[in-house]
Amino acid sequence: MNDDIGRLAMREYEVALPDGTQAKLAFALCDLARENALARHARKRGAVAFGLLGFEGFSAAPAHPVLWVQTRAGMEMTVSDGDHPPGLELQRLIARHVALFFDDISDVAPGLAALPLSAGEERPN
Repeated sequence: MNDDIGRLAMREYEVALPDGTQAKLAFALCDLARENALARHARKRGAVAFGLLGFEGFSAAPAHPVLWVQTRAGMEMTVSDGDHPPGLELQRLIARHVALFFDDISDVAPGLAALPLSAGEERPN
């Protein structure tokens, strides 16, 4: 893929919500070597990988894609200015699917699935 943010891999996962409706999580792995604001932010956080996570069909999800950054210590997520962070239930759903995503893209990013997914320490922006 060749776009401004340097998407290297993408996967979408359909999920059934407790009320029976269908929703979708869309993950993208982006190129850490790119010279753009997202890659620079990720590198400042000590990223070994980063990407975007979009939501479709969730009533309580952020309106804009979330930036995820995987470090050697864990994962961080950053929401867009003015957006609300995912709630606890959605965070659990994300955690299950990010592990699946990392496994699914092991041909593009080997070793990513072996890194811890626990939340890293809070750092100021």
